[in-house]
Amino acid sequence: MIIAYLGRNVKEYRRNCLKFLERLELICPKCGGKTTFHDRYARHVHMGEEIEWINIFRVICSKCGKTHAIIPDFIRPYKHYSACDSELVLRDQEDGIPLEEIETAASISTLRRWVEEFRQRGRQAAGALRAILYRYYGKFVNELEMIETKVFHMIERLLGLLPQIESSHLAIGETNMWLTNHLAGVFV
Repeated sequence: MIIAYLGRNVKEYRRNCLKFLERLELICPKCGGKTTFHDRYARHVHMGEEIEWINIFRVICSKCGKTHAIIPDFIRPYKHYSACDSELVLRDQEDGIPLEEIETAASISTLRRWVEEFRQRGRQAAGALRAILYRYYGKFVNELEMIETKVFHMIERLLGLLPQIESSHLAIGETNMWLTNHLAGVFV
């Protein structure tokens, strides 16, 4: 999968996603080959209380033949709720608000699953961002600075050290763009 900025939300995505797609040079995350548009499929996204349907476009690599979905950064991979909904819940939980008191359309069992996944992937994603900072930009981040830091604060600090990219301004979405473009198969 390829995660890209294709609009800030569903409305802008529907209106302008083809314009955004035309500006992108999409390379295969598996082999680095050139891609061409291949197909599309419909996918639903929970945006608060609403369920919206959008088309997800796919590309195929001319070198290895693999196909890849192009996911807008306001959606988390393999999730039906928007990255914004997930991020708000995860930030509230990280700030100590009990799951039962967080206002969201998602069920408590869904919230528990998000929290557990974020516990596993959040620090892993931060470590991957640190690796990108070092590998591509020669910047170091002291491990001691990160030990007691909340995961979202850590991720935001690391994103602030990376070059600015066009995004929906969600830490999860921007992190996923960096990770899927530089480390295939890793995302939050």
